[in-house]
Amino acid sequence: MNPPEVSVIIPAYNAEPWLAAAVASVQAQTFTNWELIIVNDGSTDGTILAAHTFGDPRIRVVDQANAGVSAARNAGIAAARGHFVAFLDADDALGSNNLEVMLACLREQGGEWVFGDILHCDEHLQPTGQVAAGADHDHLRILLLQERHAVPGAGSNMLVSRNCLGSDVRFDEHLSNAADQDFTMQLAMRYPGRRVPNAFTLYRNAPASMSKSVPLFQRDHLRLFRNARERGLLDNPLLRRRCMANVYWSIGGSWWLLAGEHLRALPWFFRAFLLAPRVIVRPVRKRIGPMAKHKATSTTKPAPAAQ
Repeated sequence: MNPPEVSVIIPAYNAEPWLAAAVASVQAQTFTNWELIIVNDGSTDGTILAAHTFGDPRIRVVDQANAGVSAARNAGIAAARGHFVAFLDADDALGSNNLEVMLACLREQGGEWVFGDILHCDEHLQPTGQVAAGADHDHLRILLLQERHAVPGAGSNMLVSRNCLGSDVRFDEHLSNAADQDFTMQLAMRYPGRRVPNAFTLYRNAPASMSKSVPLFQRDHLRLFRNARERGLLDNPLLRRRCMANVYWSIGGSWWLLAGEHLRALPWFFRAFLLAPRVIVRPVRKRIGPMAKHKATSTTKPAPAAQ
């Protein structure tokens, strides 16, 4: 039996309320040579039962003990048979021509991975009219500077050639909210990427407790940039100072605006200013916007604290 052209991976942790809509969006694709791998990440609700009810031979289920969204995505990669791999969070959805357009872009323009813009939706997956646009070029530098979107919503908005997925390109299982940024950095430092300048992904923004997510945001982004430094991406001292100033300013802004804990914010602002005084030119709210992903999704659980 010939392998499918595309493997779509859905990590699912307590995703019963949303899983059917995500799966239906894959089944509705105009491109039909796909397989769907649902990775049940130790759910305690009806996710595993729901995953086995779709009656589509193209759908497979991988069941594992709860290990976090990155481990679930990695398990999906290990199980995938397609020439390309796409990722979709269980509470998001693909536009009906998502796979067709993404594949056409790679075939016509070259490159090894591709993404589009994302259409923000409310908790009922109804579009709000807000579109987050990605970058056409300089993806790695934009990812490092974190001053605007490079690849928005990458966990549901990326098609990757199997050529990119050697054993050393995987999701960091110590990361949660920043795992997709880390994965995209790994791709961008090695392989050319392409952007389709239209929104083909429906990205659900559910109500969340912002203050509870700030410690995870801080932990994740410090580890994200420790990874970047270990990979040699911050060897240029001027770039490193600017990048780390942006990180510290964003952490401070998250404590200030989202958690309302001003005393915890001030040391981060001070560290950012010492590294790059110009960081104060941009308002806090604009600075934290591209970095923060405070989406409340039942596909994930907090990652273990970075060591």
